[in-house]
Amino acid sequence: MPGIGVITNPRSRANKRDPASMRRLGYLIGSRGAAAATHSLDDLYRVAEEFKKEEIEFLGINGGDGTIHHTLTAFIKVYGQKPLPQVAILRGGTMNTIANSLGIKGDPAKLLFELVDRYHNHDPMDVFEKEILAVGDAYGFIFGNGVVFNFLDAYYSSGRPSPTAGLKLLLRGVLSALVGGKLARQLTGRFRGQVTVDGDRWACEDFMTVAASCVEQIGLGFKPFYRCEERPHHFAILGIHTHSTIGLVAELPRVLRGKPMRRDKVIDQVAREVLFESDGEVKYTVDGDTYTTQGSLRLRTGPRLSFVRLSGQAGE
Repeated sequence: MPGIGVITNPRSRANKRDPASMRRLGYLIGSRGAAAATHSLDDLYRVAEEFKKEEIEFLGINGGDGTIHHTLTAFIKVYGQKPLPQVAILRGGTMNTIANSLGIKGDPAKLLFELVDRYHNHDPMDVFEKEILAVGDAYGFIFGNGVVFNFLDAYYSSGRPSPTAGLKLLLRGVLSALVGGKLARQLTGRFRGQVTVDGDRWACEDFMTVAASCVEQIGLGFKPFYRCEERPHHFAILGIHTHSTIGLVAELPRVLRGKPMRRDKVIDQVAREVLFESDGEVKYTVDGDTYTTQGSLRLRTGPRLSFVRLSGQAGE
């Protein structure tokens, strides 16, 4: 019976740069686990069924934020009421925002070696529990609409996503905002609709973005969700309603330091359930993947999962 199961996304930027990485990961696991490259959602659900049947103890995810989001969604749906295995995030993505937020650093191969080494030697794992978000029928860590959706849509449209490309887009957006340019207007397209948080409807119905997360970071080192650990079974939610693009840009240094934004620009809460209602489309992101739905969308606290914190330093 394999104790470790690893999912890897061969289409991720890191694996495209190094197509032999999957084979090396398989060598590292050896007879103590199984590695699977998933090329589609059908593949992912099939592997989830196999890993559930084999009763793996640890689920390694080698990929970026989107791979983590899709893998957890598939496994939560397949496992149903059965607890998921402990999750080891092995990085391997472009931005690795979730891994960075959880304090997981290092090379995927070294992280997996540490996991296998500790498992083989029966060494204690550094395990922590964390609730994730349920967004509609999907699961993940970070949600955003408005400017968050617009930025990621433009970022992926560039064709060469990378941290450098993300930073360049951010700087171009800031410069465009200073002169009232087209890019700034494109990035700051707003979300208009009703937002109800834990039964209380917000008075404002026009937002630059409504973003929520159960981790502190949103990417590129920015830390807007400093309240994500404030209360058990809750997540941080921000409703940025300033009408001034310059007003948002002026807050970025504070967000970079994990400090609150000015109260006249944002609704800053923790929540368990949020309902979005709009007369038109609701465009949003979950962990960097973009979605569109019609009319309404429910966001709530999702299941509590166990994660393994790895350092990639075993054997050094």
